[in-house]
Amino acid sequence: MRPWWLCAAICIGWQAHAVEIRGLVDLRVGSSDADLSWTRDGLDKTRYDRNSDGIRLGQAFLRVDGEVLNDVSASVVVSASDDRRRLVDVTEAWLGWNPVPSSAWKTRLKLGAFFPVSSLEIDYDSIGWTPTRTISSSAINSWIGEELRTQGVELTMTRKGVTEVSAHDYGFTLALFGRNDPIGSLLAWRGWSISDRITGLTESIRLADLPVYRPGGGLPQQNRSIRIAREIDNRPGFYVGAHYSYKGWLSVSALHYDNRGDPLIVKNGQYSWNTRFNHLSARILPDDKWQLLFQALHGETIMGPNAVRLRYAAWYALLSHPLGAGNLAVRVDRFSAKEHRADILPSDPNGESGRALAIAYSWPLSPSLSLITEALHVKNDRIARILIFDPPTKTEKSVTASVRWQF
Repeated sequence: MRPWWLCAAICIGWQAHAVEIRGLVDLRVGSSDADLSWTRDGLDKTRYDRNSDGIRLGQAFLRVDGEVLNDVSASVVVSASDDRRRLVDVTEAWLGWNPVPSSAWKTRLKLGAFFPVSSLEIDYDSIGWTPTRTISSSAINSWIGEELRTQGVELTMTRKGVTEVSAHDYGFTLALFGRNDPIGSLLAWRGWSISDRITGLTESIRLADLPVYRPGGGLPQQNRSIRIAREIDNRPGFYVGAHYSYKGWLSVSALHYDNRGDPLIVKNGQYSWNTRFNHLSARILPDDKWQLLFQALHGETIMGPNAVRLRYAAWYALLSHPLGAGNLAVRVDRFSAKEHRADILPSDPNGESGRALAIAYSWPLSPSLSLITEALHVKNDRIARILIFDPPTKTEKSVTASVRWQF
């Protein structure tokens, strides 16, 4: 059964008396030397491979925002891409309460299915959850877009310094959620990626054909298809965060996430994973041109009686600056995963290490049309590739052009 808040946001938003409809269409063409993308059951790191030539529908988003009451709104985001088994899916649907502040504190409450406020590459109020300076996302935000979705309630309180003639803004976020029990599956059996693909709430993601979940393997109850939005153990998860900014040029935030999954429960071919991580981000704007973004994440995920126990980490730094008629962005990524010594299935290696470099240039052709080009280089070591007769070390290179139309 789909969560009731998803249906409620759709129905209430549809009947709202003030409705705004926005959209984004992202068409792209490029060349890649990757052998077999993870989107086609492989273990390569990029979204596209050497068989992905031609014009592609990278993303298409339709966002509907409706005013329900004076301080209550409803939002629904539907997306499409041509590398899904089902072309169209809902990616977010929520109700929001944003009362007019009566003090220095501003309150925002969200109820439904949405992304946590964790990414610096993506504008919070964007049409779709997609990066604005590059085509691909960092490893951190690729994973968030693929496997993480808050389905519950999130409260954010922010104290605005301007109301007290202060240069300091600060606040906190607290969320309770369910239905994200499979999170960790992709990190373990596919690993990190450098992508911009957003998983739909009802979508099934197919894993590579590894021996561990074949008949006779170490985990025969595990299905090759993962659905990120399943509730398996009936235990709520939570995350708590804090944020601070100074004079608009420095912003820092931290987040602790724990889905509190029971790793011993398996239902309908899918285990519950106990996944937790700590996340740190910083944005520095020394002037009106330079931008420096930094995010780091590290955590641990456990499935079964230590059938998988994996520690993972990633960070990136992105520097951007106007150049000519557009904007130049350079992003450096590092990512890794290491099996805990308590892991009991040595025949199922999940460790890896890798790095990536993205160089992108974006041109605003008009207020609604933009062109982005990106060169991407990814090098990765993952021993599990030998189980599907691939070399463990691979280097992938791609050049992509994206035309984005917003309406």
